[in-house]
Amino acid sequence: MSDPERLVARLEQGWLGALADLCLDEVLARRAGDLLPASVLARHLAAGIRQAAARPDLRPWLAERLVALRSRSLDPGPGGRRFPRGDTLRGHLPAELTDPLERLLAEPYLPDRALVLRLLDHDAMHTLIQEVLQAALVHFARKMRSLGPDGSLLKAGLGRAARLPPGLSRLRSIGSDVVSAVGSELEYQLEQRVSEHVSQAISAVLGQVATLLSAPERAATMGDWRAYGLRVVLDTELEAFAAEGRKLDPALAARALADGLTALARHPDLEARIEAGALDALAPWADRTLGSLLDDAGLRGAWRDAWREAVVTGAGPILRSPGFQAWLAGWLGDEQPPG
Repeated sequence: MSDPERLVARLEQGWLGALADLCLDEVLARRAGDLLPASVLARHLAAGIRQAAARPDLRPWLAERLVALRSRSLDPGPGGRRFPRGDTLRGHLPAELTDPLERLLAEPYLPDRALVLRLLDHDAMHTLIQEVLQAALVHFARKMRSLGPDGSLLKAGLGRAARLPPGLSRLRSIGSDVVSAVGSELEYQLEQRVSEHVSQAISAVLGQVATLLSAPERAATMGDWRAYGLRVVLDTELEAFAAEGRKLDPALAARALADGLTALARHPDLEARIEAGALDALAPWADRTLGSLLDDAGLRGAWRDAWREAVVTGAGPILRSPGFQAWLAGWLGDEQPPG
């Protein structure tokens, strides 16, 4: 038996496991911030971004991989479906995870009214509310006009209506104005009148919606709604999500990714920004050892055993490979190291 073969045999007799123990104990005793220095991470990540952005075929390359990803994950199989009928996300997640998450989302939470209003105050929401209110009021006006040209029944009903909340009371005056218009104005004039009144009421409606969403008495109800949203996601068939995913155009997504990578690569302070972000993210744990962090989570033993098994099991084929045998023979001999 040659020297390399004898050394490999000795390693496989238990010395490889002892070496793995030595290395893992050293890693567990190191500071988390020293295991992967932020400067090293930033340098290599920045180099990777610049190298990817420099590809002349970046967009088609990304699009090709997105198409392949969609084909593997979303496109229908031979039976016309990607996922079995009735297959949901809940079936792939343990109840020990989903139940606490649902309870967390159901906890009463009061968002800031100003923040809610900022989120709602967008042209898309303005258009949505205007179209809904306008359609409802025009339909209502047409129905009331069919009851009588003077709208007397509607006027009486509006007079007896319960007081509306602040911000929405203008809708009652809108209704009165509409009733006054229906008897004498043509169809297009009616719709124009309603549109003008609704446009004037949009800000008040948005303000009232923001007030309702941030009201303390509705905190529990909104919590129930958030938990309901989670249940919808968990219990919807995965096939429905796959169908939504297939609507994404890989070419458009590839263009957005390519433009983003190119913009990042051109940033003069890319490496410094990555390093600063990594330092901020690691700051709470940088001075603690990896072992102490795993101890806090109760994972030290499981982490160490898993890595030991991976090292010992994975190293076996490498130790017996011709390439490693040749390397070991060169190291034991008088050869100079390659490179």
